[in-house]
Amino acid sequence: MRVDEHSLTDPVSSTATRAAESQRIQVDTAAISSAAAATAGDRVDLSGLTGRISQTMQALANQSAQRAGQLQKDYRAGRYQPDAQQIASAMARF
Repeated sequence: MRVDEHSLTDPVSSTATRAAESQRIQVDTAAISSAAAATAGDRVDLSGLTGRISQTMQALANQSAQRAGQLQKDYRAGRYQPDAQQIASAMARF
C-alpha cells in the first residue's frame, strides 16, 4: 500500500475534501427524504399475520402433544401396533 505523505500534511486539501464529502452526504440525505415522502402512503402491517401464524403454530403443537400422549397410552396398554410397511417407506424417503 502506498501512502501519499503530502495529502496527510496538507490542511487545505483535507478541509476541502471533508467539505465536499459533507455536501455529498447532505444531497444523499435529501434524496432519501424525498423518496420516503413519495412512499409515505405505503404501509405494511405484520402484526395480524404474525398473530395468525402464532395461533396456527400453537394449534399444531397442541395436536402433536395430544397425538404423542395417545400413542404413549396405546403403547403402555399394549395396543400400539406400528405398520412395518409405513415405517420402511418413511425411512426410505430420507
